[in-house]
Amino acid sequence: MIIENVDPRYSVGMYTRTMRPLVVGIAGGSGSGKTYLSRLIVERLGEKNAAILSMDQYFKSQTEVEICAGTINFDHPSHLDFRKLISDVKKLRNGKSVLVPLYDFQTMVQQPNAVRIHPRPILVVEGLFILNEPMVSLCDITCFLDVATDERLLGRILRDIKERGASIEDVIDRYLRFVRASYQIFVEPTKQNADVIVDFTYHRAFFTESLIHLLRDYIVGEPTLEDFVHKLRTESFHAGLHPEEGFMSLTSDIFEVAKSYPEKAQLRDIQHPLSSPAAASLGKKRHRNHNS
Repeated sequence: MIIENVDPRYSVGMYTRTMRPLVVGIAGGSGSGKTYLSRLIVERLGEKNAAILSMDQYFKSQTEVEICAGTINFDHPSHLDFRKLISDVKKLRNGKSVLVPLYDFQTMVQQPNAVRIHPRPILVVEGLFILNEPMVSLCDITCFLDVATDERLLGRILRDIKERGASIEDVIDRYLRFVRASYQIFVEPTKQNADVIVDFTYHRAFFTESLIHLLRDYIVGEPTLEDFVHKLRTESFHAGLHPEEGFMSLTSDIFEVAKSYPEKAQLRDIQHPLSSPAAASLGKKRHRNHNS
């Protein structure tokens, strides 16, 4: 069954616009509040005015052997159908409806073409790797939710236990083996690509209300997309005293970075490997696998 996301026309009261959607990219570490902010934007603007594409919808199905092995690193880009996500965003930007997948975190199986998404004035795209190329170039405005490490871990523990059937041992094991390294390699370096880095630990309300107010203004036609993005980019930072001569950018292609960092490294020639002091009491038991 295909789930529809309401009327395909953009509308606010009697106002109907035909301009392409404004693409809002929301990135940050696992447990930083990306999904919370995305859903709040849609709730406040209404489903006729905003739609969400979540990176989590695009995880690939896992085989029974892989699931039983319990060693899948879901915080690595290799488990995402990133090309499908990019294709869907491009189609929505061009005013075309798309069929997007859903992902079941309990069974680790993707249901393809499960939800039909129609273009809306606002398209929110959220996920760990949104600020990497080539995705970041498809976004008109971007934000990075900067959240304290302990708060992100707590958020992940609460979410995975409640929504994904994980035990606290599972969550801690995955955090120590995969999540922390993934954040440091793939996610945190991309914050410099964001238009705004938000303290989403202590100061959520001000940014959230400002962003929603700004998006409402865009929906009713003030400013136009071109004017808005131009003003946003005018004062963008460029490194060096003479940036026109070029500088080394931290922007990276997610496909190339993923090749450079294997999904996991195996211990070799270590007879007595030491675990984290905080996790030593968990022993060497292998835990079930749960997604980021």
